[in-house]
Amino acid sequence: MLQRKHSKPGATLGKTTGWIHRLSLRQAGVEMLSGVEYDSIDDQGLHITVGGEQRLLAVDHVIICAGQNPNRTLADELEDGTRTVHVIGGADEARELDAERAIRQGAELASRL
Repeated sequence: MLQRKHSKPGATLGKTTGWIHRLSLRQAGVEMLSGVEYDSIDDQGLHITVGGEQRLLAVDHVIICAGQNPNRTLADELEDGTRTVHVIGGADEARELDAERAIRQGAELASRL
C-alpha cells in the first residue's frame, strides 16, 4: 500500500481505529510505503520513487485511491476491453472524508484480485 503523504498510512483515522487497520494489514503481509512518487505504469509494473530511490514494483494489479470527489475520468480511459477497472472509495461515491471506507474497500479488492 503506497501513499504520497510522508505520514504513516491511516494517521488521520481515529485513534481507536487507525492502529488496528495498520496491524491487520501488516499481519496480512501488506507492505506500506509513505512519501511515494508515482512515476509510471507499464508492462514491467509500477515505477515509483521513495526517498530519492527509484524502485520497480513488479505488480499485476494497481489500485489507485486518490481524491475526495467522484471522478471516473481515469477509469473510463482505462476501460478499453483489455483490462478490468474497479472504482472504489471517493472516486465511486464521495460522502464526507471517509478514508477508512476507502482503505477497507482497497484492501478487500486487493484480497479478491
